[in-house]
Amino acid sequence: MLDLDFLPPAPPKPRTLGTTVEAVIYCEDPVASRLHRAVAAGLDWSMVLLAYGLYLLVYRFCGGELLLDKSSLLLIGGVLPLLGCLYGLTWAVAGNETPGMRWAKLRLTTFDGFRPERSERLLRFAGSCLSLCTMVGLLWSFADEESLAWPDHISGTFPTPRRLESQILLRM
Repeated sequence: MLDLDFLPPAPPKPRTLGTTVEAVIYCEDPVASRLHRAVAAGLDWSMVLLAYGLYLLVYRFCGGELLLDKSSLLLIGGVLPLLGCLYGLTWAVAGNETPGMRWAKLRLTTFDGFRPERSERLLRFAGSCLSLCTMVGLLWSFADEESLAWPDHISGTFPTPRRLESQILLRM
């Protein structure tokens, strides 16, 4: 029997970026561009604003008055962030992408390239709420080498363009 001596495999080395910083993302999926992410967010917020308009319409037809006093402004103004949180939480609990992400042809993936679990989606939702409150979390993507925002780092997930099932369509 012939015995071949092979060198032991080299230990896996972390992927590095253009600088000496180690990459956080281990999979080959690209991070969606900021514009692509903004389009998805705009579509989602348009859904929330439509729901808010419907709320104001129902409020008005049920006898509510749109006065400019403290209690009315608090009631009417507090519903918008509540609707936004309810919208985001609904899709995080459902374990699916928001309609804005689907319309923009984005999907969430983990840094390892797998479909995120519900806990990771809930962490992403919490990170998104934190980012909206501070705005620093969203601006962080301009300083990050991989264009990741705080919700991406907190949850270990990021949006990426959806892959087509058939590679034939990509070649045309």
